[in-house]
Amino acid sequence: MASLGKQDFFDGSDPKTAGAGKYAGQSREQIVLSKIKAKDAFIIGKESSGKKIFGVSLDTSDWPYKLSYGEGNTIPVTKLFKDPDFGGGAGSGGGADDTKYTESGQCYFTSLAFNVVKRQLKQSDCTLENLQKAAVFVDATVSLDDFWIKGPVNWNEEDTYRRSANLIYKDYKSKFKTPVYCHRGSKFMDDIYKAKRNVMKTDMFSAPGSFSNDKWNPGDIWLSSFPMSSQPLAESITWAEMNQKVLEYAGATTSVKTTKLLGVSLKKLAPSGGKVDSYNLAKRKHNVSVKFNSFKFGKTGDFFSSMDIYLKFSVAEVQLRAFNTTSAWQGEIKGAIAAGGKIGGGNLNYYLEKHAIKSIGYPNENSKKGIAWKEMKYAKVDMTKMYDLYVKFNSLQSGKTFPIVSYTEFITRANKKGKGFIFSKNMCLMFMNTFMETSPANRNKISTEIVRYAASNTDISSFFIKVF
Repeated sequence: MASLGKQDFFDGSDPKTAGAGKYAGQSREQIVLSKIKAKDAFIIGKESSGKKIFGVSLDTSDWPYKLSYGEGNTIPVTKLFKDPDFGGGAGSGGGADDTKYTESGQCYFTSLAFNVVKRQLKQSDCTLENLQKAAVFVDATVSLDDFWIKGPVNWNEEDTYRRSANLIYKDYKSKFKTPVYCHRGSKFMDDIYKAKRNVMKTDMFSAPGSFSNDKWNPGDIWLSSFPMSSQPLAESITWAEMNQKVLEYAGATTSVKTTKLLGVSLKKLAPSGGKVDSYNLAKRKHNVSVKFNSFKFGKTGDFFSSMDIYLKFSVAEVQLRAFNTTSAWQGEIKGAIAAGGKIGGGNLNYYLEKHAIKSIGYPNENSKKGIAWKEMKYAKVDMTKMYDLYVKFNSLQSGKTFPIVSYTEFITRANKKGKGFIFSKNMCLMFMNTFMETSPANRNKISTEIVRYAASNTDISSFFIKVF
């Protein structure tokens, strides 16, 4: 068993989500807040037998985050047991929350439906013997034996693997010709994303910011009737050419109905129901025009209560904050559309430059544009300018307005919160200054781009299906 560590909260610079447990799909920070709200107990130590406590609030101004409990007590989150709510304690492997198990496992069950039983799966079909037959058509990160032993228990309890395979099979049983090869982390799958990286070099100026693989196509697994050694997207030169191949290979055009290649985004299913939806068709049904409504300092409007700012859109909210002390400033979407989707600081800046014609940190008429994101030195904060922006935006936020504190008190309280708070809040203020300087029409355009990027629905994102 183990207590929570930094690696449970962050995957590089990105927040890490739980692949299993009661709060699967949430970041570990979100899980802490959810447990506080639900009055679920936390356990101190490295074993499930440790002392139980009930959280009151979470301080995320610096790492390690601090959980308040009882009457004035605090504890670093690194002292908490990684219980099943955090995706731990499942299976005998200890690390069974890793999505490599769930995604690899889904490959075996999907192969079982398409290649072995060739119909929707019954419970009685899902034996180790049958899955071994299905494994012949799978190239995944985790072997069948390891998956069988260490796979997250609750994905089996909710019958997610079988039900997800059935949802995919129902929609594609007549479109795929067998065998259907199922990939997770395979060379075939790596070559798909290698083709995407190559196009970024030949058609680079039409890509926003870093444009990560999952923003082009968030397929957790890929299904294909191409031989495993194939490279179906190789030699693509432009986004239009490559994405048209993905669309046609998926059988998602009016002229092509046979499926040869399909990216599949997976979500843990609810106890009942589930569906498959298609994204980034030739006619984008998920495109939305987003309106910017307002913003707020954190959830309450109290500048010093948190290190974030919330932008309120017509369809969702985006939380802006740093996720790694003095780096990894980014946005995370809250709400039904693209919930949990992220957009990095470089891409937020890209869309400001595209529509506001200004970069973060250069808000005036003579502002500079096109400065490489990594060259911007934001960790060193000009506290006088930060205070001026705090004063400017405190009264412009929605909801309750808190009294403006003096410059001396501002410095004292900010320093007490720490470097992480100062960096994160200053980034948010500089973004807001550039964002609000532009016209309402441009603010809506930027808001639309943010939501579409987080949903892997940019103009150069490719076709995929989501099972949820």
